[in-house]
Amino acid sequence: MSVQPNNRWNETEERDLFTRIASGDQEAFARVFHHFNKRIFPFVLNMIKSEILAEEIVQDIFTQLWVKREEATHWEHPQAYLFKMAANRTLDQLRKISRETQLVQALTETMRNTPLNDIEAWLDGKETSQLIHEAVATLPPQRLKVYKLCREQGLSYKDAAEQLGISVKTVQAHLQEATRQIRAFISSQPGGALTLLLLGCFGK
Repeated sequence: MSVQPNNRWNETEERDLFTRIASGDQEAFARVFHHFNKRIFPFVLNMIKSEILAEEIVQDIFTQLWVKREEATHWEHPQAYLFKMAANRTLDQLRKISRETQLVQALTETMRNTPLNDIEAWLDGKETSQLIHEAVATLPPQRLKVYKLCREQGLSYKDAAEQLGISVKTVQAHLQEATRQIRAFISSQPGGALTLLLLGCFGK
């Protein structure tokens, strides 16, 4: 079926294009992209107020459309589905921005109330390393073995499990509990809140 270029597609034309996309038709994909991009972009921009982020979100939407193109034949209303994807991706990004803003605010408040010598000690790194070392030392023997194998030696869960003769799920459970215990120990120490915030900022 040939689809004539126009500004509005009827339901049959729209479904035909998405069926062609599902079969790997790049020309159909390009037409859908150019048609919807100029409509979805302002929709996203109105929500997120950033052209750069809006462009990234729209690009991600169409990348996912192509990657999962075989699913397109199951969409009863392709246009509505794309706008739903746009809304969901934008809300996810807004939630991420909100979390990062809250973290920065918490860090700023903690830095404001932390004595300068404590901040200098953290930046020096020695005090932080010692605090982490002390926290790790409080772990029970088996949990300590798992932590050292996975976190310090870089072994995979599977390799650590085989070496210790335990299941992968048990390794995961030990690591989760070790992380909780280490964080609890650090937070209980003077300046611990600052350390946890800054370690969190750097994804450690």
